[in-house]
Amino acid sequence: MSRKLVKGLSVPVFVIVALVVISFLTPVWFPDYDVVVNYLKDEEGRLIAAPPFSPSEMAPLGSDRLGRNFFLILLAGAKYTIFAALFIAFLRIVFGFIFAIVYTFVPSIVRRYVKGLGESFQYVPLAIVVFAMLIPLERSFQPGFLPSGEYFVIQLCVIAIITTPSLGTYLGEEMKLYMNQEFIDVSRTMGAGRFSIMRRHLIPQFMRHSIVLFSEQVAQALSLLIQLGIMLMALGGLKIAEFAFTDLDPSNPVYFSETNEWAATISMNIRLIFSNPFLVLVPLAFFALIILCVNSISSTLRKVFIESDYAKVKVKKEKEIKEKSTTVSTDLFTLKN
Repeated sequence: MSRKLVKGLSVPVFVIVALVVISFLTPVWFPDYDVVVNYLKDEEGRLIAAPPFSPSEMAPLGSDRLGRNFFLILLAGAKYTIFAALFIAFLRIVFGFIFAIVYTFVPSIVRRYVKGLGESFQYVPLAIVVFAMLIPLERSFQPGFLPSGEYFVIQLCVIAIITTPSLGTYLGEEMKLYMNQEFIDVSRTMGAGRFSIMRRHLIPQFMRHSIVLFSEQVAQALSLLIQLGIMLMALGGLKIAEFAFTDLDPSNPVYFSETNEWAATISMNIRLIFSNPFLVLVPLAFFALIILCVNSISSTLRKVFIESDYAKVKVKKEKEIKEKSTTVSTDLFTLKN
C-alpha cells in the first residue's frame, strides 16, 4: 500500500514542490526580474520595440504591459497562488467540519432551512458572490489605507467563509447518515452522549476522509481563483503605474500586482486577450498544470484511503457470509443426538 501511495504521489508532489522552491529562488537568481522596461533598443540606439514584447524580443514568453519578463513574473508568483489555494482549502475544511457538526445536532426544523441555504450555494456562481463581497475592500485598498499583505489574507478568509456553507451541508448530510448506523444507536443506549459519540466515532471517521477532501478543495480553490481573475479581482490587490514616456505624453495608467499571483496576471492582461493571447493563456496553462497535479494526488489518496478500505470491508463481509453459509450447510446434514 505504501509503494502504491509513493508511486502515485511522487510526480505531482515533485512538480508542485519544485514550482514553490523555484518561486522563492527566482528573486535570488534574477534580482531584476520585475524591472520595468519602457522600450528596447538595437545596437545603434534606435527604438525597436515597446511593451508588451513578443517571445522573440524577450525570451521565453515575452513580457507584460510593463515590459517585465513574463515567465519570471509567473515563476515568482507561483508561491502565492499555491499557498493561497492551500490556505483556502484548509479554512474550508476547518469551517466546513465545524459547520457540519453543528448541522448534524441542530433540530430538524433548523436543519431544513440550513440545508436549503447550503444547496442554494451550489447553483449560485460563487465567484460573483465573492466579487461582490470584496468590492468594498478593493475600494479601501486602492487609496492605500489597507496594506497589500493584510488585503491578501482578508481576501482568502472571505473566499473560504463564503464557500463554506455548501461544503458544510455536504459533510453534515454524510455525518447524519453515519449517525444513523446501528453501533451509534447501541452507544446511545449504553448512555453515550453527543460529545462522547462525536469524540469516539464521528471525528475519527471523518479525519481520514478529510485528507482526500482537502486535496479536492485545493483544486476547487484554484478554479475559483481563475474565475476571480477573469472578473478582474486579484489577490493582494492591483496597483496602478503611470506608463507615459514623457511628461508631455497623455496619461497611460497600467495595472499590475505586487504579489504577481497568477489570477492577478490574468486580471491585468485580460483586456489584451485578442492582441496578446499568450498573456492570458500562459497563466491558465500554469493553473491547468497545478490542477492536474492536485487531481492526480486526490485520485491516489482516494484509492488508498477510501476505496481500499471499502474493498477490505466488502471482502470481509463476503468471507463472513461464506463461513456462515458453510456452517449452516454442515449443521443441516449432521445427525444430532
